[in-house]
Amino acid sequence: MRSRIAALGVVLALSTAIVAVGAVGLSLTTSPESAPQAAPAGARTDAAAAAYPTVEDHCYIEGMIPHHEQALELSSLVLGATGVRERTRALAEFIATDQTSEIETMRAWQNAWRGAIPAGGSSGGHDGHGGAQPAAGAVPSGCGDHPHTQMKGMAGVEQLAALDAADGVAADRIFLELMIAHHEGALEMAESAVREGSNAYVRASGKHVLVEQQREITAMSTLLAEAP
Repeated sequence: MRSRIAALGVVLALSTAIVAVGAVGLSLTTSPESAPQAAPAGARTDAAAAAYPTVEDHCYIEGMIPHHEQALELSSLVLGATGVRERTRALAEFIATDQTSEIETMRAWQNAWRGAIPAGGSSGGHDGHGGAQPAAGAVPSGCGDHPHTQMKGMAGVEQLAALDAADGVAADRIFLELMIAHHEGALEMAESAVREGSNAYVRASGKHVLVEQQREITAMSTLLAEAP
């Protein structure tokens, strides 16, 4: 089986090639209003405390980070294959760079939340769904069974192995099929975050995913239809 030569560091080094995405008509540019923003530094105000991350918010981040990490793996595998169309490669490079940035932002939120534990270790709030809000900065229990962490659309071990072993038209097609399903799963998670999340940054992330990944699904569906 071919080793995963397209390591994530190499993928990021190729990020300058993203400009090619616009040139091939994939329409993958993120609008400024949909892009997630890094968590602000500094002490929380009373207004910010009222919208402090709830279990819903925490579990969305816990689920979306590994979900994005598999998107990086899928992109790395197709970039390591030979004979893949340039448009498919450009799309994989874009996805890898965009989702790497999102992972870094979400991890920054987690660190900021953990660092905002007030004196006494309790936020004193509620989760907005009838339960107690976890202590500010604390990682809630029970996310393993939470809908946000079910990570829908994830590729299985055999599917990843098939992509790893493929080249040319086969690698191109397998990647597009797996990534479309993967993105569709992310859309479900994002819709839930926008609908149920309380924290402004989590809701912004969900909106970004809804906009960007739907665009990418459209582009990938077009590529798949044009595949030999």
